[in-house]
Amino acid sequence: MDQPVQGKQRSLTEQAYELLRREIITCALPPGADVSEAELAERLQMSKTPVRDALARLRTDGFVETFPRRGYRIVPMTLADINELIDVRIVIEGGTAALAAERITDEELDELDRLAAYSYDFEQKLSLDEFIAANRQFHSAISRAAGRDRLYKLVSHNLDELERFFYLGARIRDVNPETQSDHRRIVQVLSRRDPAAAREILTAHNEATRVGLLSAVASGRGMAAIRVS
Repeated sequence: MDQPVQGKQRSLTEQAYELLRREIITCALPPGADVSEAELAERLQMSKTPVRDALARLRTDGFVETFPRRGYRIVPMTLADINELIDVRIVIEGGTAALAAERITDEELDELDRLAAYSYDFEQKLSLDEFIAANRQFHSAISRAAGRDRLYKLVSHNLDELERFFYLGARIRDVNPETQSDHRRIVQVLSRRDPAAAREILTAHNEATRVGLLSAVASGRGMAAIRVS
């Protein structure tokens, strides 16, 4: 008798988790915002239990902080976060690209070429969502081509943490030209099967991403979402 209820509860928790995670990543729930179980449960039209369980998962993911007797806060984004996450990305993706260059297939190169062509329209939210998803798939595909499951998981986790910054940066300025140009050059280098060149171009691409994000914040339009420390 209890099993269907438990299954339903898990399903509601999963729904709450996915919805809230999506809102955090896209900054619909702004960095630094205070939230409560009651408020979120009412908005999601759920009881507090699945919302509480979802918030616990999001806390484990590093997206939510809890404060006794005060509730929850969406973890702020800081300049230090940008620099540290990009540093990690350079180390991981540089090595991953070098491994991928040694074993990538023509089919995988074709898929990367397709993903490199994605662009977005500032006026359309769905267009930006698809662009961010394509960027994630592009970098994930390189780590898959390396044939190392642990590296793939590390790249995925790093992309999870960076996605809020990607949304912020792409809303502040048009990143279409530089992203497409860099991604196409990456495909060309990988097609030469040169590990050293692959490492170098991924390092340069991620440094360019750092500069772009910091420039977006420095423009003033991103300061409301980013803390200095």
